Amino acid sequence: MSARIRLGNPDENAGRLLLGYNTATGGYYSAGLGGYGRAYVIDEHVPGLGWQAVKHEGQVSQLQASAAYEVEVDVRGQRLCLAVNGIELIDRHLPHPLEGDQAGLFAWGPGPITFENFGWSGERPRAFVVMQFTEPFDSLYAEVIRPVCEELRFAAYRADDVFRPGLILQDIIAGLVESDVIIAEITPTNANVFYELGYAHARNTPTILLARRNGTLPFDISGHRVIFYDDSIRGKPEVEVALRRHLSSILGGSSGG
Repeated sequence: MSARIRLGNPDENAGRLLLGYNTATGGYYSAGLGGYGRAYVIDEHVPGLGWQAVKHEGQVSQLQASAAYEVEVDVRGQRLCLAVNGIELIDRHLPHPLEGDQAGLFAWGPGPITFENFGWSGERPRAFVVMQFTEPFDSLYAEVIRPVCEELRFAAYRADDVFRPGLILQDIIAGLVESDVIIAEITPTNANVFYELGYAHARNTPTILLARRNGTLPFDISGHRVIFYDDSIRGKPEVEVALRRHLSSILGGSSGG
């Protein structure tokens, strides 16, 4: 999302891009210029509480009156990057995912405030899959999880789908933060899987849990809703239907429905 923004009086004005607006609650985030006596701001409107700063940089005195600033906001899951005039100024993990999928413009103060060349391009929502990388879980991913995600236009991937230099833990953390939903297969007591699941829960990222039927779940997980499945040909359609229903619910929630 991007726009060219001009503030007539930066001391009294704010001009930002609005994102994640939830029509049901009125909650949203905004990112851009001005507010709180700062130059570059990310904040959140919390219904019933008002506006709360999430992150800000620079002093408002750095902004020139009526100067044109090219403001760009990139959101991937809970990661938001704010760039101004081609320079990335804020890279922030949001306290919780966007609650809606509507975007717009936010202006505050007596003005004049102008917006030009507003543009918004969206990517497919991402589903990061955490599981043990062995059979039969590899087949579950390839034959059930990934096809169902693709059907609903989620871009599904696992850490082993990322081919680039660097630490795999960094790729995992990026997947957890930049994805819209986490799908976790929790049948084996795999420490890595539960570490990643705990990280997702701590960030309030929507999660879908899968487990083979008749297994024993850890106490901390037993209270969560889990899609149980049979490791059989007959069990495949059941888990497909359940996964499709959960993903569709997440899509509906992200649009404020």
